[in-house]
Amino acid sequence: MQLLKGPRTLGACEENCSDLLAIHYNLQDSVLSIVTSQAEQNGAKQKYHARPQGNSNGLIVNNFLNAVGGNGQGVTGRYSVDALGSIGQWGFSGSLLTGLSGGKHSDQQAYAIPSLYVQREFEGQFFRAGVFVPDLASGVRTPRTPGGLAATTLGVLYGTSDTLVIDGQRPSLYPVYVTANRPSVVEILRDRVLIFAQPVQPGLQVVDTYSLPGGIYEVEVRIVEDGKVVSSQQELIYKPNNWRDPTQPWRYALFAGQERDIVRDTASHALSAGAAVNYLATPRVVLGATAQRGGGANVFGISIDWQISELARCYGNVFRSSKHGMGGDIQLLFPYRSGSLSLSHNRSWQHASKRNRSQPGTVHDTALTWSHRLSPTSSLTSRATFSRGRSRGFGGELSLSHRHAVFGVDCTWRVSLFDRPNSSSAPSRNRGAELGLSIYLSKDRNNYNASLGVSDGGEGRNQFASMGVRRELDGGFFTSVGANASIDRLGFGLGGTTQFQHEFVRGDAYASRSSNGGEAGGGINISSTVVASPDAIGVSGLSNLATSQAAMIVDVETESRDIKLHARNMNGTVIDMTRGRNIFPVSAFEKGSIQYYFDQTSAPAASLQPTTSSYHVNKGGVAYQKVRVMKTVTVMGRLVTHDRAPVRAVRVASDVGRAVTEADGFFAIEASERTPHITVERGGARLCELALDTNAYLREGDSLIVGDLVCAESLSATTSEGHDNG
Repeated sequence: MQLLKGPRTLGACEENCSDLLAIHYNLQDSVLSIVTSQAEQNGAKQKYHARPQGNSNGLIVNNFLNAVGGNGQGVTGRYSVDALGSIGQWGFSGSLLTGLSGGKHSDQQAYAIPSLYVQREFEGQFFRAGVFVPDLASGVRTPRTPGGLAATTLGVLYGTSDTLVIDGQRPSLYPVYVTANRPSVVEILRDRVLIFAQPVQPGLQVVDTYSLPGGIYEVEVRIVEDGKVVSSQQELIYKPNNWRDPTQPWRYALFAGQERDIVRDTASHALSAGAAVNYLATPRVVLGATAQRGGGANVFGISIDWQISELARCYGNVFRSSKHGMGGDIQLLFPYRSGSLSLSHNRSWQHASKRNRSQPGTVHDTALTWSHRLSPTSSLTSRATFSRGRSRGFGGELSLSHRHAVFGVDCTWRVSLFDRPNSSSAPSRNRGAELGLSIYLSKDRNNYNASLGVSDGGEGRNQFASMGVRRELDGGFFTSVGANASIDRLGFGLGGTTQFQHEFVRGDAYASRSSNGGEAGGGINISSTVVASPDAIGVSGLSNLATSQAAMIVDVETESRDIKLHARNMNGTVIDMTRGRNIFPVSAFEKGSIQYYFDQTSAPAASLQPTTSSYHVNKGGVAYQKVRVMKTVTVMGRLVTHDRAPVRAVRVASDVGRAVTEADGFFAIEASERTPHITVERGGARLCELALDTNAYLREGDSLIVGDLVCAESLSATTSEGHDNG
C-alpha cells in the first residue's frame, strides 16, 4: 500500500514509479489492479530441483586408451580414467593420466592425478575441497588470461552455481502486462509467428512469460476478442540465455590452496589463490573480473559481454600478467536470418618466454568471417585475416558449396580458394584452389568423395588429388569402414579408417601410408564406461555415457531371447533394451521416470513388471531397477462350487492381471504361461488358490481354455474332477 500513499494516475506509470508499472480500475466490478516490476519474480513456481533425500550412491568411471605408432617412431600411448561418484549428499570426482612416449632410443613414462576432490551442491552455491585445477567453472564467464590454467592445487573452491536451477522456470525480468475489456485471449508473436497464447479476464493482468523461449527479443502482444484483434503492442522479453536467474545479479567463484603434484611432488608448494566475478549490470550487459595468483605470476583481467540487440553482440576482454605481459581482445557477432558476420581482434604485448619460444613485442590478429546461405542448397563462407606474430601479413579464404540431386543421388560440390601467409620464417605465401565432390548413396549407405586442387607454398607448386569411400554398417562389431587414396608431387598415399562399438567397448582405428617416403603409421582409440550402484555393476560401450552425470542400471529377466524391449525417458528419448544388464544415462538432480514397453511391430503375449520406474539421484549417482518379462496366456473358464453353482462377482487375480467373474461365473484373465496360478478373493478374504497345469487343458494360440474350475470357500481348492474343455 506504500505505492498508494499519494495520488496516482491510472494507466502506465511515468514518474515517481519505483517498482510500479501500471494501475487499472474497473468500473464494472470496482476492482483496482496494480502491476509492479516484481509481478512474476515472486511466484510460487519451484526454482530449484529438490536434492535426493535418500541414499544417492553410485560410481561412473570412463576409461580411455589411445595409441599411435609408425615406422621409426615407436609407440606413444595414453591411458586415462575419469571418475564421477556420489555418496549421500556429497559428490566426488577424480582423474588419472598415464602416458608412454616411445622413441628410437628410450621410452618415457608419465603419471598424473589432475583432480581428486569432493563437492556438494546447494541452492545457488557449491563447495569443493581436494585436489583440482582451479578453472573457476561455476557458471561464471571468466575473462581470458594468458598462460593457461593455474597449476594443480590442493585447496578449496566456493562459488555460485546454477546446477540445481530448474530449466525454463524463470520469467522475463520485466513483466509484460495487458488490459482487457472482456474475456479475451492474449497472443504473443515473434517474427510474426505465434509462440504463446493465454486466456485473460477483464482488467489489468500480467502475461505468463515462464513458457516463453530464452533470450532477449521483441514480441508483438495482441488481445483477441471473438476472433478479432482489438489491440496490439510491442514488448521486449528479457530472459538472457547467458544468465539463468536475472534476480541474482552476482556470480562469483573463489579458491585458495597450495600448488601440489600428488604423484611426483615436484610442484613449488606456493600459495595459489584467485577469484572471478560476473555482474549483470543490465539485462543485456554482463561485466566480469578476475584476479589470480599462481605459477609464479599475478594475473588480472576484466571483461564485458554486451548483447546490443538480437542482431548484434559484443565481447571484450583486457588482461595483465606479471609473467606474460598484457593484452586484450574484442569479438563482434552479427547474426541474421540467412547467416552471420563476425569480427575479432586480439592484441598482446608479451614478455620473452623460453617455454613458449616467444620474443618480446607486439602480437595481434584480426579476422573477419562471413557465412551466408544463398539458397536452401547453396552457401558461401569467406574469411579475411591480418596477423603479426608467428605468421605475418594478410590472408583470405573463400568457399562455396552447393547440394543437389543427380538421378536421385545426393551430391555436394565444394570450391575453395585460399591465400594466406606462412610462418614468419618463410617468406613465400601459401595459396591455391580446391574442387571437391561428395556423393551419398542412402540406399546402400555409402559415401563417396573426391577432390583435386593446386597449391603454391614455400616448397614449390603442388598439384594433388584424392578420393575416398565410407560405408555405414549395421548389426555387427564394426559400425563403419572407410578407405582413401591420394596423390601429389611427393608420391602416392593410402589410408583406412574404421569405427566399432560393442556392448562393452567403443572406439575407432586408422592406418595410413604417407606419400612422403612411404612411411606407414596408425593409431587406435578405445573407450568404455563402468557404472556401479549398491545393487549392481556393469560395463557399457554406449558413447552417450561418456558425458553423462548420472546413470541407471536395468536388469531385464526374460526366458525369451526374441522379445524386443524399449525404454523411454521423460525427454522422449527411446533406448533399445536387451536381455540381461542395460545401462543408460539419466539426468542428475532432476526427478524422472522411465517407461518400459514392447516393440509394437512384434508385441508378444507377455507382461512387464514394472512398466515404469522412477529415479532421483545426485551427480555421480546410479539408480537400479529389475524388470521381469513374463510370457503369458489368457486363461478362460468358469468358477463353480462343488454343486456346479456359478461363483459370481468375485475377484480373480494372477501374477500379471486381475478380473471379476460374471453372473454365470465366467472369467478371462492373463496369467504366467510357465506357472499359471490364480487366486480367488471376495471382500478381501481369500476363497481359494488354483494352480493350473497347462498340459491338461485345451490350448488355442495364446489362450488356455480351462472350462469349469471348482472353488470351495476355504483356504484350499482344487480343480474340478471333470473339467469341461468345450
